[in-house]
Amino acid sequence: MSAVIVATDVELPPLPAGARVVRCATTAEMVRAIHTEPAAVLLSDGLAEDDALLVAAAIHESGATVIEVNAHRWDGETHSRLTAACKGVIAGFGLAAIPRAIEALDALTA
Repeated sequence: MSAVIVATDVELPPLPAGARVVRCATTAEMVRAIHTEPAAVLLSDGLAEDDALLVAAAIHESGATVIEVNAHRWDGETHSRLTAACKGVIAGFGLAAIPRAIEALDALTA
């Protein structure tokens, strides 16, 4: 089952059985989590651009399969290196997208 990497203060919706939550207080903790998890769902809300670049680099370096969830709708124009580093992105559906992202990630890594 996949890991869900989130900031420590995020209240998550109910997740599928077996999903592991990795709570991170800092960007360095997110980077370490990416390097230790072969597959993960990453909630990117609130990541500053510089921090997102560090997480994107970790995804490239580790070869992890990551699906990004952004609770807010994408504007259709903004480029994100973090988004480009991920295998998929779900944006605009709030935190309710996290369980769907776990299902998609599990299908990708089966």
